[in-house]
Amino acid sequence: MLSPRGLARRWAILIAGDAGCSVFASLLATRATLNPGFAPAWPPGFGELAAMMAVVHLGAIYLQDLYRFDEPRADSWVTAALLIVAAKLAVIVGIVEIAAPALAVGRTFLIVYVSIASLCVIGWRTAANRMLLERLDVRVMALGFDEAAPLMIQEIERRRHLGYHFYGFATLGGAAMAPGAALKGAAAAFGESDSLCELTRRYHVDTLVVLDSFAGPEETQELMRCRMRGTRLLDFETFYERLAGKLPAPWMRGAWLLLAPGFTATQWRRALKRAVDIFAAAAIGIVAAPVALITALAVRLDSTGPALYSQERIGLDGVGFSVYKFRSMRVDAEAGGSAVWAAAHDPRVTRVGRIIRRLRIDELPQLYNVIKGEMSLVGPRPERPSIVADLAERIPYYHVRHVVRPGLTGWAQICFPYGATVEDAAEKLCYDLYYIKNWSLAFEIQIMLQTFKVMLFGRGAR
Repeated sequence: MLSPRGLARRWAILIAGDAGCSVFASLLATRATLNPGFAPAWPPGFGELAAMMAVVHLGAIYLQDLYRFDEPRADSWVTAALLIVAAKLAVIVGIVEIAAPALAVGRTFLIVYVSIASLCVIGWRTAANRMLLERLDVRVMALGFDEAAPLMIQEIERRRHLGYHFYGFATLGGAAMAPGAALKGAAAAFGESDSLCELTRRYHVDTLVVLDSFAGPEETQELMRCRMRGTRLLDFETFYERLAGKLPAPWMRGAWLLLAPGFTATQWRRALKRAVDIFAAAAIGIVAAPVALITALAVRLDSTGPALYSQERIGLDGVGFSVYKFRSMRVDAEAGGSAVWAAAHDPRVTRVGRIIRRLRIDELPQLYNVIKGEMSLVGPRPERPSIVADLAERIPYYHVRHVVRPGLTGWAQICFPYGATVEDAAEKLCYDLYYIKNWSLAFEIQIMLQTFKVMLFGRGAR
């Protein structure tokens, strides 16, 4: 899952195409089964039926990771994934047919719909993979060269399947170096021009990333010429943010962090987020109450000790609070008295604990922390005071994550697996800062939907 802004065009294309296939399948299935005479008028209730089937179908496609772009997908993988979607869709509509007869439209309609929709989506996605997505080309060139340049090249190379292509490092004098030559310290020019504008025009550059500082009027004029001729100018931090869906914390300038757009928390935004937290936490708590009771009983029967435990964590503005969780480890898990990160296949985790950690059920008691106002549904993961003190000394800007309430889930939690090292914590901070900077209700909903998928398939737990 990458930046919500950087991939908006691809998401829009795929969602529109998938929805169109679903509506087309609903129309043909309706005409063939509910209206055999193929009368020209729309069948009664067709709009509601088509919308319902589209929502269910797009949901099944989403759960199959077919809206993710973090790695290249071959046509064979897409086809196999869509066949799995067809099977899931058949199960879902079959359950609806049995459990909600009032919504049922007939077994024949459902069979025809699933068949037509599946064939249509497979054909559409294969065509999109070959003819549309591969043609979304983003050509990038950098102005200057500094210590952040290797990181930028690395992230661009990782996303070549998304259409990103890096053409080298340019100077205001018009010369440019190929990426490999620049990283080796060589000055082998692969193109020369009378001006930077001519160079960007020659290589059809869409985005020019400014790495060097400049202040002279001649340099400013040259860059303005590039900008007015259609080349997007971005500083390194902004480009990296849009490309990777995270902030380059180790390479960020403090001035950029303070002055960049975002990081806004007006009174109405805080009130909206708090209202969503309260109502959603209460609703989830009511629905999940039976699961919580069964979990508490299973924990008590599986090992000695209480079903619940609390730990001190650091929250908003660096203030400590007690977080509540279902116990997933032995009661003597930290007999030495010091905080220890969980490891893969941690022997301290109980049998029931391994299951509830995998499904994130151990976090359910934290809904109480949300209602109390100590946590939010979405935000950075709260850490223990000793761990925070250690990480703050070793990772720049670490305390910035405490300007918002910690969350049950977050952008870092769904984008990066559980971390147990300082390097992992530094990487997760990059995602946390991106979330804080770009908070919106739509982004919050996206994270919650992705969290539901993580819980459903048990990914990333330890």
